Amino acid sequence: MRIASTILAGVATTVSVAVLLALIGGGLSLPIAAGSFFCGACAGFFAWKRTNDDPTSSPNQWDVMMFVVFALASLRSFLWLIYPSGDFLMVQSANNLGDISKHLQIIRYLAAGASFWPESPFLVGAPLNYYIGVDVWNSLLLLCGVPAERGLIWVGLAASPLAAWALWRWGGALGLAVFLFNGGLAGFQVFQTHEVIDFQSELAWKNFFLAMFVTQRGMLYALPASLLLWSAWRESFFRGRNIVPAWVCFLIYATMPLFSAHAFLALSAVLAGIFVFQKDARLKLLIFVGCAFVPATLCAYLVTGGFSIESGLRFLPGWMQGNAGVWFWVLNFGISLPLMAILAWKIIASDDPELRSFAWIGVFLFIVPCFVAFAPWEWDNTKIFLWSWLLCAPYVWKHLILPLPVAARYGLCFVYFFSGAISLAGGLINKTGYHLVRISEINEARAALENVPPLATIATEPHHGNPVVLLGRPVVCGYEGMLWAHGLEYKDKWSILHDALSKDPGWENQLRELGVTWVYTQQGGLVFVPPQEAVQD
Repeated sequence: MRIASTILAGVATTVSVAVLLALIGGGLSLPIAAGSFFCGACAGFFAWKRTNDDPTSSPNQWDVMMFVVFALASLRSFLWLIYPSGDFLMVQSANNLGDISKHLQIIRYLAAGASFWPESPFLVGAPLNYYIGVDVWNSLLLLCGVPAERGLIWVGLAASPLAAWALWRWGGALGLAVFLFNGGLAGFQVFQTHEVIDFQSELAWKNFFLAMFVTQRGMLYALPASLLLWSAWRESFFRGRNIVPAWVCFLIYATMPLFSAHAFLALSAVLAGIFVFQKDARLKLLIFVGCAFVPATLCAYLVTGGFSIESGLRFLPGWMQGNAGVWFWVLNFGISLPLMAILAWKIIASDDPELRSFAWIGVFLFIVPCFVAFAPWEWDNTKIFLWSWLLCAPYVWKHLILPLPVAARYGLCFVYFFSGAISLAGGLINKTGYHLVRISEINEARAALENVPPLATIATEPHHGNPVVLLGRPVVCGYEGMLWAHGLEYKDKWSILHDALSKDPGWENQLRELGVTWVYTQQGGLVFVPPQEAVQD
């Protein structure tokens, strides 16, 4: 665990120090980036010195095979994460058309010196209620001279082996397979169509690797960091081996809200499970959580805009099943559901505190999102289902699959993972990519905005491929799907933006009320709207 502990402690420290210094100094800058990286390097050095050797056995042939699959998937996804093709800037994954635009905007916006805590670059006048930890990291790289697009690729490539190791360290080959090949029955259509595509792309239960690891930048840190903590807590509280220093665990846990709220909730749920089922750990956990409460709450306060974000929390039995009924669950999850039910029965019949502490929480984190939506977009519940799947993975293997005869074991794994494997392959072999924006449009927008202050809000068309957005400029409204999914109150400003772009009567005054003095459209170019006092003069 020494390398993982070093890297994750370094990243957590770098980002935390950068946010703190930006709050004090008003925004990110090159000196803050240099100071933050120095502090991160020091934290990483001490983590390396204090982390003990890992007693885990060497990988077997199945582990190696899964490492190879993860490596190939990562290379394909991140080397072609964003790339030029003729006059087009392309992305490899359709899932990334909206997400990568948002991240490029945030990265460049923060690096331009946005005042901390920043206002939202995609909704004028609103706080930035987003988990920006990894984007802060990329902004620091940008300030140090690494281009934003290249930084996205490098961070993805660097995070991939760390995530693969953490998945294996927690759940072995099955842990890697659960993450890479999650699926139900949809992929079996390949025997009818004879075409390898991502059959899960239109379903609720999408491939974890394609739909989250490649697109959700916070996952690049949150996945290995959370799995490291689970492994460290398992060793410490159930096996009597303190491998990762307590201060590293504290640092990662307390700052996790900067990177992923869902990961922080899953980590907190695991701590609650250990507290309930492992009596000897209770005092240590009370001290640990008590010390982490204030910094974790402050981090959560920042990324939710002072707890102003609309949670979208509501009762939603059946999750996304709609009118599909039972078939929704059969198609999406296949054999996974009966395996989860059998595991729950095993837990009830067992008095093993480790099994109860982790697997019960895994089952709980699956059941609750089936009845409660945690965000305006109900698909976001998948970000909780993910942790359920991973928590249960080593115990599904140990208690359900491993005891079977070899032939039955192979057959069960085939049914368990075949559909997801087909969907992963189908998502990766797409040769054409997807158009994000024309490079010439970016160059035109860059030239037009050359003399506009970098933090001035622009009224422009609200779509994810807008060059103004990709250049990191704050805009009146980003594209509607993102605004709605983030729980933002945007309707009034959306209406004002529509009036301004349509040049409806009074549009100039409406923009002035929002403090906006620039309009950019690809048809009309850049238009300056003088402030009210200038008009009066």
